[in-house]
Amino acid sequence: MPSDPSSSLPSATGAAIRLAAALDLGAAPELLRQIGEALADPAAAGSALVLDGSDVERVSVPCLKILAAARREAAALRVVGASAALAAAIADLGLAAAIPLES
Repeated sequence: MPSDPSSSLPSATGAAIRLAAALDLGAAPELLRQIGEALADPAAAGSALVLDGSDVERVSVPCLKILAAARREAAALRVVGASAALAAAIADLGLAAAIPLES
């Protein structure tokens, strides 16, 4: 099993991160690190942070809090291809306004 719970992807619109299948408590530090690096990258300044949520199977509240915080810090945040598990977790916790999903 890889130690990196998510991976960075190239994006024409800025930084892009593929979210891990398990966004559990153990994945939170790495998710925070990757989002922090993406937001601090001068090459991506002013661009959207794109998160690919298609692989997500499990989600923890700490990881959702990281995603909501990223939206506040990013010029724009796009969550694309959200899995049913990710979409349900966001809806169940009433975070649809804080973490908007794109189909």
